[in-house]
Amino acid sequence: MTDLSPASPFAELDPGDYVLTFATVATRVRHDGWSPDRQRRFILMLRETATVSSAARAVGCSAQSAYKLRHHPNAAEFAAAWDRAMTEGRARAFELAFDRAVNGEEHPHYYRGQVVGTVRRVDNRLLIAALSYSKAIRPYRPGKQDE
Repeated sequence: MTDLSPASPFAELDPGDYVLTFATVATRVRHDGWSPDRQRRFILMLRETATVSSAARAVGCSAQSAYKLRHHPNAAEFAAAWDRAMTEGRARAFELAFDRAVNGEEHPHYYRGQVVGTVRRVDNRLLIAALSYSKAIRPYRPGKQDE
């Protein structure tokens, strides 16, 4: 059973969230192995970072072992949760990049070692990259309304 105590990494999640409800993959019991809790934390981190290596590192495992677990014969629900987490993570990363590209970032302006104000800088390269990424995900189709 998943720990929902305030100290748990799942405490702020909806109990019906797929991070908590997918069927974990039964593995051999090891202190550094893919326990059910570690699998759920991995999916949670994958949703936050959208990168397998970062999510695996965050739970103390390697990306290689994560991919091996994903291809396990009994990992259909784990793989589905993985796919959903990656989709949500990438969408979140796109939204952050697009917002940062359009609205810019505040950078401190110093004079003689003291912060005297801020300067907003817009990064057009980030905007171009975000737009290119968005086209790769869902190409524009004339005559179709955006969903």
